[in-house]
Amino acid sequence: MTRKNNRFAVWLFSLALVIPMGLSGQQEGEGYEVGAALPPVDPGRVRVEISLEDAIARALEMNLDVQSVRLNPQIQQYSLQSAQAAFDPTMSATYGYNNNTNQSTSQLDGGLQTSTMRQTYNASINKPTPWYGGRLSASFNNSRTETDNAFSTLPLSYRSTLSLNYTQPLLAGRKTDNQRTSLETTVIQGDNSDIQLDAQIANIAYLIQVSYWGLRAAIEQIEIQNQNLIQAQDLLEQNRIRVQIGTMSDLQMLQAEAQVANAEQSRLGAEIQWRNQELSFKRLLVGGPNDPLLVQTLIPTSAPTLVFQEPDIDAAIAIALEQRTDLRQSRNNREISSLNLAVSQNNTRPDLNLTAAYSVQGTGGDRYQRVGLGGELELVEPGGYTTGLRSILDRNTPTWSVNLNFSYPIGNKGSRASLRRAELQLEQTDLSIRSQELGVVIEVTNAGLNVRDTFLLLEAAQRSREVSERAAEVEATRFGVGASTNYEVTQARDALTSARLSELRAIINYVNAVAEFELVQYIG
Repeated sequence: MTRKNNRFAVWLFSLALVIPMGLSGQQEGEGYEVGAALPPVDPGRVRVEISLEDAIARALEMNLDVQSVRLNPQIQQYSLQSAQAAFDPTMSATYGYNNNTNQSTSQLDGGLQTSTMRQTYNASINKPTPWYGGRLSASFNNSRTETDNAFSTLPLSYRSTLSLNYTQPLLAGRKTDNQRTSLETTVIQGDNSDIQLDAQIANIAYLIQVSYWGLRAAIEQIEIQNQNLIQAQDLLEQNRIRVQIGTMSDLQMLQAEAQVANAEQSRLGAEIQWRNQELSFKRLLVGGPNDPLLVQTLIPTSAPTLVFQEPDIDAAIAIALEQRTDLRQSRNNREISSLNLAVSQNNTRPDLNLTAAYSVQGTGGDRYQRVGLGGELELVEPGGYTTGLRSILDRNTPTWSVNLNFSYPIGNKGSRASLRRAELQLEQTDLSIRSQELGVVIEVTNAGLNVRDTFLLLEAAQRSREVSERAAEVEATRFGVGASTNYEVTQARDALTSARLSELRAIINYVNAVAEFELVQYIG
C-alpha cells in the first residue's frame, strides 16, 4: 500500500469513528424515541433500509462525480506516455535513384558519352537520451553505382558506410531542458490527479454522511410534528367534550381547532422538507436517471452515538499540515514552479556542445584493371556487396572526429528577464503556501472548537427538552383539573416541540462537527 493510500485509509478509519453503532435509546416522553421514526408510508413505493456504511459504499461505486474523477489518473497516465515519447527513438529510411549521362568534353572523360546509374539505400536512427540532454544517432548508408566510363576500375561498385554520433551539451541543456522538464512535470501532475481522486472520494463520503443525517433529521421532524398534531387533536377532543357539557366556551374550542390546523401545516412542511432531503441524498447515491433507487423510499437505519471525545487540536494541526490534499497539491505545484525556474536558468547559459563521431566504410564489387589507357578490362579481384560489409566489420577504414560548438546571444536580455520572472513567481508561490498553511491552522482549530461547542449546545438542548417535557406534563395535569387554559397548554406543548427540534438539530450539528473535524485534517 502506498503512502497516499495509507493516508486515505487513516481518514476512512477516522470517519468510521463517527459512524453509528446503534440507537441512542433516549426517551423523550409521549411515546417518542430518537432514531425510531419511520418515513411516511407511500403505497406506490418500495421501502429500502440503508445504513450509513452502505450509503457510503454505494456512493463510492455509483456516484457519477466519483466515476468521472476516477478517470483523471488514467487520462494523466496517457499524458505521461506522451511526455515519455519525446525520448523515443526515431527511425528513418530513404531510397534514391539517379541516372546521369554526360557528353565528353575531354579525352580524359572516358568515352564520347558516359552514363552513370546510382541507387542509394539509407537508414538511420536517432534518440534523445533522458540523462544530461545528449542525443545519440546511428546511420547505415549504402549505394550501388554502375558506369560505362572507360577509366573506371569498378564498373559496378557497392559502397557502405556505418556512422555513430553522440552530441552532449556541456552548459545549456546539460542539467535540464524542455523535454525533461515536461516529463517531470507530467509525473507530478499525475500525483496531483491521485490526490484529487482521494479528495473527491473523501468529500463524497463526508457529503453522504451530512445528507444521511439530514434525512434522518427530516424523518425525525415529521415524527415530532406528528406528536405535536396528536397532542393538538387530543386537546381539541377534550375541549369538544367540555363544550358539550358547558364547562368551556366556544372561543377556546376555536383556539384548539386553530392549533390543530397549525400542527397539520407544520407536519406537511416537515414532509415536504423530507422529500426534498431524500432527493438530495439520492442524488449522491444513484448512477443515472434509470436507477431504481430514485423511486424507492429510503429508511436510514443508523443513529449517531453521542459519546464526547476531547479533540486533540494540536495533533490535528500537525496531521493537516503534512497530509492535507490542498497543501500537497500546492507543494507539488511549487515543485513544478521550481522545475520551470531551472529551465529559465538553463536558458541563460551559452550553448557549448561536444560532438563525437565515428564512421567506417567499405567498398565492394568486381575490381578490374585495363590494359593500357582505356584498354580492355581484366578482372583482378572478384567481389560484391558483402565485400564492403566485410571491410566495415574489419574496420579497415575508420574515421574519428570530435567537435566543440559554441554559441551565445549577446546580451541575452530575454532569457534573463524570464529567469527573474520565474524567481519572483516561485517566491510568490512560497508566500501563497505559507498563507495556505495559516488558513489550514485556523480551519482545523475552528473545527476542533466547533466539536466542543456543538456538544455543549447539545447538552443544553437536552436539558431544555427535559424541562419542556416536565412543563408540558404539568400543564396537561393542571388542564385536566381545570387549573390551566388552552393557551397555557398550547404554549407548553409548542415549547416542547421547539425543544425537541432544537435537540434534534443539536444532535445532527454535533455529529457533523465531528465528521468535519476529521475531514479538515486530510481534505481541503
